[in-house]
Amino acid sequence: MTGLLLALAASVISAPAQPSCADVPQGKVSAAVSRLMTPDDLARLRDFGEPSDSQSDVGLSVSPDGGQVAFQIRQADPVSNSYCLSMIVMPIDGHGEARIVDRGGELILRQDPQWDLGPYPSGNAKAIKPAWSSDGRSLAYLKQVDGQVQAWVADAGGGGSRAVTTGPANVVALKWVKDARVIDVTFEDLTALKQADAQEARRGYHLDDRFVPITRDRPFFVAPLPQHKEAIPVSPFPTSSFTKSEDVGTAPTPPPHWLAFVIVDQGAAVSIEELARKAGITRSCPDAACSGRILAAWQAADRQSLLFLRRVGRANGDMALYQWRLDKGKVIERFRTAGLLLGCEPAQDMLVCAQEEATVPRRIIRLNPQTGATSLVFDPNPEFKQFRLGPVRRLFWSNDRGIETYGDLVLPPESRKGGKLPLIVTTYRSRGFLRGGTGDEYPIQPLAARGYAVLSFDEPRHIASFVKTSSQAEYNAINRKNWANRRSIQSSLEAGIATVERLGLTDPTRRAITGLSEGASILWFSLINSNLFAAASVSHCCEEPISSMALLGERGAKGFEAGGYPLLSDNDQPFWANMSVSRNAAKISTPILFNLADAEYLHSLVSIRALRFFGQPVDAYVFPDEQHIKWQAAHRLAVYERNIAWFDFWLKGIVPGDAETAKRWTLLRDRKPMAENKAG
Repeated sequence: MTGLLLALAASVISAPAQPSCADVPQGKVSAAVSRLMTPDDLARLRDFGEPSDSQSDVGLSVSPDGGQVAFQIRQADPVSNSYCLSMIVMPIDGHGEARIVDRGGELILRQDPQWDLGPYPSGNAKAIKPAWSSDGRSLAYLKQVDGQVQAWVADAGGGGSRAVTTGPANVVALKWVKDARVIDVTFEDLTALKQADAQEARRGYHLDDRFVPITRDRPFFVAPLPQHKEAIPVSPFPTSSFTKSEDVGTAPTPPPHWLAFVIVDQGAAVSIEELARKAGITRSCPDAACSGRILAAWQAADRQSLLFLRRVGRANGDMALYQWRLDKGKVIERFRTAGLLLGCEPAQDMLVCAQEEATVPRRIIRLNPQTGATSLVFDPNPEFKQFRLGPVRRLFWSNDRGIETYGDLVLPPESRKGGKLPLIVTTYRSRGFLRGGTGDEYPIQPLAARGYAVLSFDEPRHIASFVKTSSQAEYNAINRKNWANRRSIQSSLEAGIATVERLGLTDPTRRAITGLSEGASILWFSLINSNLFAAASVSHCCEEPISSMALLGERGAKGFEAGGYPLLSDNDQPFWANMSVSRNAAKISTPILFNLADAEYLHSLVSIRALRFFGQPVDAYVFPDEQHIKWQAAHRLAVYERNIAWFDFWLKGIVPGDAETAKRWTLLRDRKPMAENKAG
């Protein structure tokens, strides 16, 4: 069986085998080892925190004395379709060994209410941030076993771990109280709601705004979901492996230098003036560095300095850390990166942060805010240095509205003879480690190793962001009027491709585009309104009169209507002419691969049926027990491999090794679309 088929087979095993991955790096990697990256290599990278650029979703936790950092590390194993999970404690000075204080458990998926309905899974891994006891001896954290999330504690010295809660209710939050002997636990108890749901099921569910039909055929619960708190006493571990020098209980904890008085969510527009008010600062900051949205901030314990982090540079492509010296009245840039700096936690006079670069996966660093100097604390993937990676070049350009954006161009790691390269565009953010585009389904470095140029496209600022709006609905309506924001993004996409092709490296007849979520919307608008691409692969579909306005349910439809979409009864032909796949299916002849989650595939059926009706080259797959983001290890590898095979077939003429797939794709290639037949 091929690697793709093995991965698919693993996804349907009822009782997964034990994972064969290593939960922490094993030994040293020889610098002499050098090879190209494969999809399996990428799928098995170790991670911590959520796969996003959010400041609040990283999961680093610094000990009370500022000497250690705790975090959960995970590694996927596609063969067993499972994850290795470990809770790690690491000295911040980087000189000690990583200490595993707990192993095992299941991946916990983040659940965010959608349209006030829940629990609504996203498919993203939840950042598990452990909580330190005040004496620095114990950690408390969430752990899922057999589908149940409970509160666990572990000896920070490695002396053992155990669950401290039981029962049917999931634990959703916890914190220490009363001198490290009690944990305040928040339970989400759905027992009564499930009982009422079972009673309603016997009579038939009332079809109302609790339904999101594309996701499932039963109603969601309406948020807020019932929660209750309990104070759980925690007995100390009978033996601890702390040495005298590590036993922080024997010496007073030194006073902190930096206080994390605020961490700003990505969606919030917080100015330096607002932060200053929170910190009790009355003076204003006239420096240009103080303008714009602040991502995170820290105040010095002596209240004479304020650190703040924000996006800067051309098209906001960089992140910079500034120090506002109140005593001297000036702002100093201390650190800047073209990658990501995330989830920084104060550790006395230092910050402990997650950092990524275009060719460096997420790792933990120590940053000196006074000098900007950094040092490595923990590298989850030391083996990564063995890969020969494609070089990355950041390119900038402006669209027809003068809005600047950028893309990261990744080229093959080895020079190749025989003409120009095929180009694949990934969407819709290009920040930090270039892994697989938003949603992580299009393996950038393995594609480069396969001989493709890859443009990781970062979409431009929305046009509504240049206008003062009073609500999200007004913001959405400005973007969607006459598809103004879609046209702006399409102009940026075209300008970006033109920028790449002026380098003389790529073949304009062999381009492909990919996308999930907003990236899928970029893809569909481009396929309908241009002839840029010779192939496409998509993870989500499509904006249609029926799919968007009915299959998302009452709440989803009202949300679209509030954002400027016409009513389903309006049959607004001009509005849908530039975005509906079904109404443009006769002219969309680009070969399209669909890799769909079962929680969303119904949304695609109208579009797929229309494309197939006109004989367009379409192939589609549905992955079970998946959400918006595909989380299962076997599925991710299968998607990686199938996408590469799809591009190989349509852009390079390489027939896949699997006979059934080869036959199906060859028939798609050789069949004439109905529109051509009619014209003939």
